[in-house]
Amino acid sequence: MKTGFAVSDITPELGIYLTGYGRPERLAESVHSPLNATAIFLEDGGSQAVVIGFDWCFVDWELTKSIRKAITAATGVPEAHILLCCSHTHSAPHTTYMRTLGRVAVDPENKGIDYVFKSIPAIVDAVKRAKKAAKECEAGFSTCKTKACTSRRGTDENGKISMFFCDDDAVHDDNMTTVLFREHETGALLGILIHASGHNTAMGGFDTSISSDWCGVMKSRIHDTYKVPVLFVNGGFGDMGPRSNRWTQNATGKGYSAGGGAGSVTASAVGLVAATEALRTLADIRDFQSQLPLAVNVGEIHMPQALSMSEEEAKRIIASFDANVEKEAEPDLNYQIAKAIAAEYKKPLQPEYVFEQTIVAFGPLALVPFPFEVFSVFSLRLRKYGPYQYNLVCGNTNGRNAYLPDRAAFAMGGYEPECLKTIRPYVIKPEAGDLAITQSLASLRKMKNVL
Repeated sequence: MKTGFAVSDITPELGIYLTGYGRPERLAESVHSPLNATAIFLEDGGSQAVVIGFDWCFVDWELTKSIRKAITAATGVPEAHILLCCSHTHSAPHTTYMRTLGRVAVDPENKGIDYVFKSIPAIVDAVKRAKKAAKECEAGFSTCKTKACTSRRGTDENGKISMFFCDDDAVHDDNMTTVLFREHETGALLGILIHASGHNTAMGGFDTSISSDWCGVMKSRIHDTYKVPVLFVNGGFGDMGPRSNRWTQNATGKGYSAGGGAGSVTASAVGLVAATEALRTLADIRDFQSQLPLAVNVGEIHMPQALSMSEEEAKRIIASFDANVEKEAEPDLNYQIAKAIAAEYKKPLQPEYVFEQTIVAFGPLALVPFPFEVFSVFSLRLRKYGPYQYNLVCGNTNGRNAYLPDRAAFAMGGYEPECLKTIRPYVIKPEAGDLAITQSLASLRKMKNVL
């Protein structure tokens, strides 16, 4: 297999709206760390694929299609063979057309959309350079446990969800996978892929800096040692946050935050922990594989969904508000949701959400993308039952639909299941994640020729 890496700087200008944290008027006043697009080009026989790691919070499906189309036009790599993986930093522009209800003031001028289109030439250039630099390669694989991030969904003494506090005793995916690529003939290093799970929210919502957050600190430290591009892919991070050094307390609990940190000091603390673990893991690699057959499977995942309230309930909520409520700057959130749902009942109902899933596998590793912030239980299940040695969920890849909670999270409630109602009128059903993993496993076994 041939592999090539390249990086493009896609840091926006100051003054752009930053996404995340529920703080709608957060304008960028400085740059803590650059935002990059890091591309790896893969080619084996007649098959090609590209994986790009973005220092973005997300990129929706419509923008994904625009970026992939431009890459294909410039390089010939099939659109369906391109993965756009977002690190989920909350200190980047609002790179989506989607408007979250309850936060109508976020990026009101759509500067984030303009920024994406201005960034496309740099993104395409990274892929072109990665393809041009491709060499016959070999790769070494290794794993470790990381303490950079942990569960953010603990419970109080009564069993109620206590959100955004570090809880090591709750289920979370603390695995880190590292891949070191080098040229087969000379042994010259080509690039590094790091896969781990956790929200990139160490900077915190009161910081107004553009930042790649803790994963940027990690990538920079690894690059200082190896002098090659470092591509980060975030995994099952939906219910995981950075193990921060910011003490916080609110009505639901107290402890060290796994939701937001205290700026650069927290991002550096978390990022250096992750970097140290990655560097030690990379240093332990002794065996390199040169037989790395590339396989790409493009399929569809079907997930059951439903409108989050009945038509009668939506009408009741709408009727309970004054007729002039729409003229207000920020109508009540439930009213906004009810209005959106009432409009959907006038259309044919959509019992399924369907998304395109492109699995890219090389040698013992498979990247399995989801346009969701995937919960840890699904990431762990895919690791355990997948036919490859490394079966890795890629969250917020090729689209954005907020969270993919498990059945327990739907039952217990909390921020993530409630957040779904503000993103789309339709909400995936509690069994949707289980069905998505089952379908993904079937695709993996087909690729691996395993029954």
